Amino acid sequence: MEIYKPEGRALEYSPLALNYFVGCNGKCLYCYVPDTMGRYRPSYQHSQVVNPNQADLKRIEKSAKKHQGCDKQILLSFTGDPYCSVENGETRIILEILNHYNHKVAILTKNPDKALRDLDVIQKFGDRIKIGSTLTFDNDVDSKKWEAGTSLPQVRIDALKEFSANGIKTWASFEPVIIPEQSINLLIKVSGFINHVRIGKINNYKGLAKQIDWTQFIDDVVQIARATGMDDRIYIKKDLLKFNNGTYLSENEINQNWLNL
Repeated sequence: MEIYKPEGRALEYSPLALNYFVGCNGKCLYCYVPDTMGRYRPSYQHSQVVNPNQADLKRIEKSAKKHQGCDKQILLSFTGDPYCSVENGETRIILEILNHYNHKVAILTKNPDKALRDLDVIQKFGDRIKIGSTLTFDNDVDSKKWEAGTSLPQVRIDALKEFSANGIKTWASFEPVIIPEQSINLLIKVSGFINHVRIGKINNYKGLAKQIDWTQFIDDVVQIARATGMDDRIYIKKDLLKFNNGTYLSENEINQNWLNL
């Protein structure tokens, strides 16, 4: 439970990260974490959420102090949702620690409505923080089927809109993309208030990726971005970029660091 530099595809989200919840009860069928963690820890049980205890919080503060002045964004988090249902104030404490040491923070949660209770702490960061959510489905039926332990789609959108109205930078992760038409609908919905989006695809889930025309999806997404004034507010992830065939993308839209704080 220390601040670290991610590797591989994770680095496309943030130059630094902090994982303090180990495990998640979001029940997302597409989750990559069990396979990833299983390679290193065969006994890993993804559904069992391990909370940071007092000793871990001291370790986190030590790490925050060590990295003070690094001026790099820290993502919360890759191995668990910082506002999962078992979270009970731990994230607030960690945000206070990170703010004390003047860090830049990006929050990614499928429960941004729960994060609203920490709005006062988040506002203390000023422009050193942003909060985002993974947007996958535009309806409750699909969301309950694929990600049963998370907030419903409109709840996520409304919470992000509330953060935006209170002066907080917002972002959205469109990864995984499972039903492209729904992702496009969601992109249109949030285009009026979201500060930026990162767009990927779905990988290694029962051959689903092979059934999707990713080239067309890229073109559709970019056309929407242009039409809604989101030019240079999108990042096309490398796994998706491989399918581009003639759609113009600016240098910023393929620069993984462009939208970091």
